[in-house]
Amino acid sequence: MFFVRLPYKKNTTFANCIFFDFIWNSVIFENLRYKISHGLLRKKVAKIKRQKMLFDFASAKYVGVLCSPKNEIDAANLKEFLSYLTQKGIKYSVVGYFDEKKIPENFLYMKDIEFITREDLNFLFIPENPIVKKFIDEPFDMLVNCSLVDYFPINYVAHLSMAKCKVGIMRKDETCYDLMIDITKNPTTEYFLENLEKYLSNLRQSQT
Repeated sequence: MFFVRLPYKKNTTFANCIFFDFIWNSVIFENLRYKISHGLLRKKVAKIKRQKMLFDFASAKYVGVLCSPKNEIDAANLKEFLSYLTQKGIKYSVVGYFDEKKIPENFLYMKDIEFITREDLNFLFIPENPIVKKFIDEPFDMLVNCSLVDYFPINYVAHLSMAKCKVGIMRKDETCYDLMIDITKNPTTEYFLENLEKYLSNLRQSQT
């Protein structure tokens, strides 16, 4: 780890200098790790040969869902979406990510979702839990990433997924998805999921 001394200020103690050195260099080191991770991901994505097809919920038979619920409202919206897929006769698989060491107790009841946490990430923030490898290789007709936060572990899975159709939230410089939905005016999981079917149906109709 490289240490960069912060500018000295009057009345700054030696202990405070050491503390700020640690924080400053931790951020630099973490950013370096992320930079390496993104580079490795780009190389992996370049090797992927994915069959691309357009699906909506009238034609899809198998859907993969990525999420990172923040609260009970997100959880309720996600549960309603999964219920909708069930009513449509669509098989689904869900992987969720929590950016903490443990799954919050209030989400343990969600048995339909396989969660990963920071404990499942390696030194470069790449998820190594076997459920992630299985999810990436699943032959989904459609992948839906409804994570409001652009977490690298979720991003990693979305980019490497072999799903034929990928749908996500519109983000600057994002090239992973076949369809991106702009939720700027209402950045909520509910708004994204409400507009998902409408956008897919309109896009599919325009292609026929």
